[in-house]
Amino acid sequence: MTKAIIVHIKIFLCVSFLPLFPALAQPVQTQKIIVSGPSTHLVSAVKEIYREGGNIFDAAIAGAFTLSVTHPYFVSLGCGGFALLKNRSGIQALDFRETAPSQTTEDFYVKTKLSPRDLGAAVGIPGFVAGQWAIHQKYGSLPWSRLLNPAIKLADSGFIVSGQWLRRTQGLSKKFNLSGRRIFFHSDGTPYLPGEFVQQDKLVEALRLIQRKNKTLFYNGLIAQDIIKTVRENKGVISPEDLKNYRVRWLQPLKFKFGAYQVFSMPLPSSGGIILARAAKLMEQKKINQMTLYSISEWHLLGEILSFSFRPRSQMGDLSNPSPYLKKWLSRRSLTKLSTQISLNKVKKLPVLKDTLPRRESNETTHFSIMNNKGEVVSMTLTLNGNFGSFVVTDKYGIVLNNQMDDFNTYPGKPNQFGLIQGANNKVRAGFRPLSSMSPTIVEKKGKVVMALGATGGPMIISSVLQILYRYLFKGLNLDTAVQAPRIHHQFLPRVLFVEKDRFPPIVLSLLRKRGHKIKIRDSIAKAYAVSQRKDGLLEGAFDARGEGAAGGL
Repeated sequence: MTKAIIVHIKIFLCVSFLPLFPALAQPVQTQKIIVSGPSTHLVSAVKEIYREGGNIFDAAIAGAFTLSVTHPYFVSLGCGGFALLKNRSGIQALDFRETAPSQTTEDFYVKTKLSPRDLGAAVGIPGFVAGQWAIHQKYGSLPWSRLLNPAIKLADSGFIVSGQWLRRTQGLSKKFNLSGRRIFFHSDGTPYLPGEFVQQDKLVEALRLIQRKNKTLFYNGLIAQDIIKTVRENKGVISPEDLKNYRVRWLQPLKFKFGAYQVFSMPLPSSGGIILARAAKLMEQKKINQMTLYSISEWHLLGEILSFSFRPRSQMGDLSNPSPYLKKWLSRRSLTKLSTQISLNKVKKLPVLKDTLPRRESNETTHFSIMNNKGEVVSMTLTLNGNFGSFVVTDKYGIVLNNQMDDFNTYPGKPNQFGLIQGANNKVRAGFRPLSSMSPTIVEKKGKVVMALGATGGPMIISSVLQILYRYLFKGLNLDTAVQAPRIHHQFLPRVLFVEKDRFPPIVLSLLRKRGHKIKIRDSIAKAYAVSQRKDGLLEGAFDARGEGAAGGL
């Protein structure tokens, strides 16, 4: 290829991408507190609690409960999640992921022929309420009861549904149990339309009980009884002891260097932190930051690094002793050796690791990030797993229940509903948590917080977080531009480079194919929510235009 042609291609790429980044694309800016997430109701709840003297952790709890009302397809009292929280003492990771019921075993779904995807057998022990209570016990300042007021107000008085509500419910009324149909659809089975008003009369009673009695009645009382009754009526096996024995876990975040920055993300049972750390080290070793932004070589190398970084995900799970695995996955020696196998000019197909099978992972997750001018941060990801989880809604209190059991390797040798890699370490075991890709993340430089972010989208969460970190920290893009920029995704298996529809000129795709990439087009790759603090102290927030969202603060 001649020099003239190379120059022509570079100019073509730059011109082609210009419309994607309007000159006035700027993050929301505030001075005291900033939040970015999927809903204006979330932003309002955070601001309300902060105005009334609550701290950032109080505000996060209020925001999370608000999402359980307004976004029941992603979040409910019957879901779980992960959070990273930073105060003066440092950064802690909180695991309030669902656990497998005591009656489940490795071959439970094979023997019973029950489904891990829907109805009662799909439901794991919810951790959401215990997680929010744990945050309040460790970090909260306002009385617990005050924090549920925004959610109670929305459930009681109602709220106007968005286009996303329609997309998440249309054509699905028959998948729900009777309780769910009565709450989320009109009496004739038709979905609520954008602009219509929805109330959650049953859920508001559960929220009021939790407001008065914290987590107690959810895990051992009236709400627990409602959950157990509904699950068992729908072929599930959750017992009273399962709910009574549920515990959150406080963990040390997975920490790694990325240039001059310290990045903190979620440890196992999330695969996110490990894969991000592997990718960051490979990016440094291949000197990707020296490449031209959005060049063919940069896209190719990003795809290969993601593929190589995802490869050991099949060996991950809720491990009792992860240290030997972490040494193997993250040691400088192993990653240096791995980096030598990455070609700058063509795709390298590494062999598949033992005990892997093609799986998919749910995209029905949500995230929000909050930061204040004191350097305190909350980065929280919540999920029911599938859209409306198991489609089972409790009879008395209208709580949507998760289908998190499908995130385990439930049928050895068979794929689940969505498409990733699982192995023996993610088999069903009573009391264990399923593997996840949720990646709430916080970045520091010299001990001062720089940014916090996370995303929705199953395994695409990890690749999206990585690309936003890279573009914001190393390529000089402002926060909003870094979030809106086009993305790719590669998860090793399938051996496909996913690219976003209408974001890549045909010549880019053609040149990537020439390097050996099998291209698959997706409408979008994940939805991200990020906040940051500039050197002058100004707080910034950005939400993804790929879906609904909001950013704001005080």
